[in-house]
Amino acid sequence: MLTPAPASASAPESAPAPASVPAPGSAAAPVAPLPPPGYPIVHPLKDVRLGEAFPSFAAGEGIYVQDTNGKTYIDGISGLWNVSLGYRHPGIRQAIVDQLDRLPYVNPVDGANPTTLAFAETLLRLTPPALAKVAYTCTGSESVELAIKLIRKFHQLSGRPERTLIAVLDKSYHGTYYGSMSASGIDQEISESYGPRVPGFRFHPVPLGDDGKPAVLEGELLERRLAELERLFEEEEGRLGGIILEPIIGSGGILPLPDRYLRRVRELCDRSGALLAFDEVATGMGRTGRMFAFEHSGAAPDILCLSKGINSGYLPLGATLFSDAIYQAFARAGSHIEHLSTQNGNPIACAAGLATVEALERPGLLAEVTRKGELLRRLLEEALAANPMFLETRGKGLMIGVALTSDRSTRALLDPDRLREVVARLRQRGLLVYPIHTPGVTTGFHLFPPLIIEDGEIRKIVQIVARSLGGR
Repeated sequence: MLTPAPASASAPESAPAPASVPAPGSAAAPVAPLPPPGYPIVHPLKDVRLGEAFPSFAAGEGIYVQDTNGKTYIDGISGLWNVSLGYRHPGIRQAIVDQLDRLPYVNPVDGANPTTLAFAETLLRLTPPALAKVAYTCTGSESVELAIKLIRKFHQLSGRPERTLIAVLDKSYHGTYYGSMSASGIDQEISESYGPRVPGFRFHPVPLGDDGKPAVLEGELLERRLAELERLFEEEEGRLGGIILEPIIGSGGILPLPDRYLRRVRELCDRSGALLAFDEVATGMGRTGRMFAFEHSGAAPDILCLSKGINSGYLPLGATLFSDAIYQAFARAGSHIEHLSTQNGNPIACAAGLATVEALERPGLLAEVTRKGELLRRLLEEALAANPMFLETRGKGLMIGVALTSDRSTRALLDPDRLREVVARLRQRGLLVYPIHTPGVTTGFHLFPPLIIEDGEIRKIVQIVARSLGGR
């Protein structure tokens, strides 16, 4: 069993220096010397020269991971928001072993497998009746990629070939494949140099306060944002094929979309004939205290994109669920869906998914996610109330953003270098977080701890954060 590092622990002298860069869409990484020729890996979303200084993790148990120097950390971001049930989960491990002993792979084009069929049936059982079919993917980016294809092909098959436009929010993040990258609002400046991007996306402003910063959206302010949403549908009438939304903007800074906003999107899609796709790669599978975040609003999608927590991140797996109306359009035309990755619906990955759902459906678990999230936010707000860097917490369940500022009176954003220092200080004290840096909107860090976290471990997180930021 791993021994948790005390909140005040610092990295041993032999440990590599902590290194971090802002989240996708932010300023470029600092200049760094070339890594030694023997370092073999280029790390995703990092300056290609970086890598040697990153910690190398060798073991994990529960909410903890341990590096090769023996230092133990609280994994406050569940791997990369995906290891939702923690490390060495016995049920998931056994399901993987059992399936490995039966059959590790099946050709997804010409074959099926009882485990992949059972997991598809389970996903459909968990979702509204309008969602009728499952197409497996390997990643969240791929799930969104398929959603883009489905929206456009559906209208082609339905005699509306002009309806190719897809609306997305300008602070959204949907992945790094060509289509999903092109649909990601937060990455537009970065992805421009990879152009030409996939065309046909309209970037609608994420609903914020009048000052462009996160705000409680209610009353007259919410009405104005709803009016802007309605104008979008009016201006693109006849061209809009669909809209892809994160119910809670994740990488963009943990910005929950109001329930009424999501319900209004559903109504406008119904009226116009556009399809509604929810990207629940980050929010799905229990993260917000419901199995899926759209359940908070009651606005059900025509397409649902999943990955990350779909099997607690143990193996690569994603899924795109879609409505019977979409299925029938393909069926009437006798058409296939032009999408395939060789490992789609891998039986071992699906076995891990079945075990994950079994754990998530344990009585009381999702209610505990809600309670623990509220406890973590309340304790953070109490501990940081007098800290001049602290602005607020945002989120639902155990999907939490801690917003930081360089000036409370103006809500000015933290400089990227200072944000890197904060993330490094937290890591040095034994807490792994992920930075938030959305230019002009918000800075801080994400907390996505495993759903199995205990109250005492929540208090450890708060203690580390408070000490690292200079609070009490």
